[in-house]
Amino acid sequence: MTNHPHGSPGSPGTAGGGAPAASRRAVLAGAATAVGGAVLGAQVAAATPARAVTTGRPAAAGTSLLQSAASGLPFMLGAAGDGVASGEYERLLGRRLDLTATWADSPWASTHLPVLQPGGELAGWTRALDVSVGAFGAGTTWAQAADGACDETWTASLALLARLRAGASGTTFIRFAHEMNGNWYPWSVRAGEVGDFQRAWQRYRALQQRLFPAARLVFSLNHNTVGLDADSSVLHPGAGQADVLGVGYYDRYPYLATAADFAGWLPARDRWGGPAGLDAFRALAASWGLPLALPEWSLCADGSGGDAPEFVTALHSWLLAHAGSGAGQVLYACQFGVSSGFGGAFTLLPPDRLPRASAEYRRLFGA
Repeated sequence: MTNHPHGSPGSPGTAGGGAPAASRRAVLAGAATAVGGAVLGAQVAAATPARAVTTGRPAAAGTSLLQSAASGLPFMLGAAGDGVASGEYERLLGRRLDLTATWADSPWASTHLPVLQPGGELAGWTRALDVSVGAFGAGTTWAQAADGACDETWTASLALLARLRAGASGTTFIRFAHEMNGNWYPWSVRAGEVGDFQRAWQRYRALQQRLFPAARLVFSLNHNTVGLDADSSVLHPGAGQADVLGVGYYDRYPYLATAADFAGWLPARDRWGGPAGLDAFRALAASWGLPLALPEWSLCADGSGGDAPEFVTALHSWLLAHAGSGAGQVLYACQFGVSSGFGGAFTLLPPDRLPRASAEYRRLFGA
C-alpha cells in the first residue's frame, strides 16, 4: 500500500477482489499512523544513483511495453475504480485510458480473481492491466514461502490469471507482494527476513516465467518505508527478477500543496538513505535497468492531504518529462479512484471531494 489506501480495494466480486472494506479501513488507519511517524525522519538529499544492477529483460518479440495508443500520451494513462469498466471515467476525463488496475490481496482472491471472471467487472477489459497479488495471508512467513509453502497457491493464481487474460491485447503487469516495504500487509518484510523474501520472490518469478511468461512482473514499493528499518533497495531480489519498478505515490506523508513543495521533494531520501521522492525512485529504476511505474497515485481529502491542483500540474509535467519504456523512464501512471471503503477521499472523478484538483486533472490529463 502506500501513504494512501493501504488496503486492497474491493471485495470478492468487485474491482478489488480483496479484503472487506472494514478490514481495509483498519489497515489504512494503522498504516497512516505508521507512515506519518516514519516520514518525520525523511530528508532531502541528492538522488545519487544506487549501485548499478541490471535486472530487466526484453519484452516478448513483437510486444512493446509502452502501449499508449488509446490515450495518445507518451506514457500509459491508467485509472482504477469507479466508472472505469463502464467507460464513465473516460467520459468525465475526456480521454481514453491505456490501463486499469485491480487487487487480489488474499489467497482466495488471488486464486479466484472474480473481477476477471465471466460476468466480473473487468471481464471485458482487454487493454493493459495492473494486477496486485498478495504474497500470502496472515500466519505465513517469508521463510515458509521461500521453502515452497505458497507454491500451490501461487501456481493456481498464475495459471488462472494467464487463462483469463489469454485473449487480451494489452500486457498484464503483476504487482506481486506489493508495498512489501511497509508494515500494513501480512507479507511486509522485516530486516531479518530480507534473505527469505528474496528467495521467495525468486520462486514466484520462476513460476511466473513458466506459467505466464507474457506477463511482466512489477517490483512495487511504497514511497514510505515503515517497519523494514533499512533502505528499501536492499530488498532487490537479483538480476532478471523484475521487469518494472513500481512505486505507490499519494500526496500525503508528506502533503505537497505547491509546485515548490513538489519540486523540493523530488530527490528526497528517507532516514535510511532509501528513495522517498519520485526522482530518487527514478534513479533507482535506472540503476536496476528498469522502467518506473506509478501503479497508484492520487490526492487525499481525508485531512492528511488536501485539494492541491498544483500537485496535479507538477506531476503531469514530471510524467511528460520522463515518459518512456527505457531504464529510469516512466512507463505508466494509474490514478487511484476507488471510493469503496475510503469515502471517496482519493477520487478525482467525479469531482465531489477534490474539486480543484479534479478540474486540473481533467484539463491536463484529459483531451
